[in-house]
Amino acid sequence: MNTQAIQEHASRRERLFIAVRLPEDIQQFLQMQVQPIRNKLDFRKWTDHRDYHITLQFLGDTLMSDVGHLRAALRTVAAEFSRFELQLDTWGTFGLEHSPRVLWRGVSGEVERLHLLQATIVQATKELGFEAELRPYRPHVTVARKYVGHLPGMDNNGVTNLVTEPVSHGNSWTVDGFVLYVTRLAQSPMYETLDTFSFS
Repeated sequence: MNTQAIQEHASRRERLFIAVRLPEDIQQFLQMQVQPIRNKLDFRKWTDHRDYHITLQFLGDTLMSDVGHLRAALRTVAAEFSRFELQLDTWGTFGLEHSPRVLWRGVSGEVERLHLLQATIVQATKELGFEAELRPYRPHVTVARKYVGHLPGMDNNGVTNLVTEPVSHGNSWTVDGFVLYVTRLAQSPMYETLDTFSFS
């Protein structure tokens, strides 16, 4: 890479965020549960199952020249944590019940460890100039966005009435680290792993 290319790379901005990536088997498990819901509800955007994740912090447009410091801070955070267990839990929505912005799947298990991880990452990145979101942290897996309506033959009696089902077993996994994602809006899957940070 020549000097000009290096300078262009350093001055380029990428939309980054930090997240817990769901393992492939959990991604596929959730995809199977989502399929019958897609036959009932019309959302403009359904998340590609390979993009299923739990956001820890959204960083926004970030100079690539700053990523080295960010990586160092995140490696320090990862070294402070050990593995913990999570599992998929109940469904929920953000927004109005009859016209939600987001359909999501919650998580349960050692969620206090997840909250601690999120808070530690936010503190570490704050020292680099990144700002935390003002709203309380609510860990979830986004399944769909921008509700359009019920599909023909379905009564419009609320979205969550159509997605509530017993929480099944066998959907737990061990969280052993987190990832730094870059968003590629024109691609599918849309999120590309920039780096992985494993717990000690």
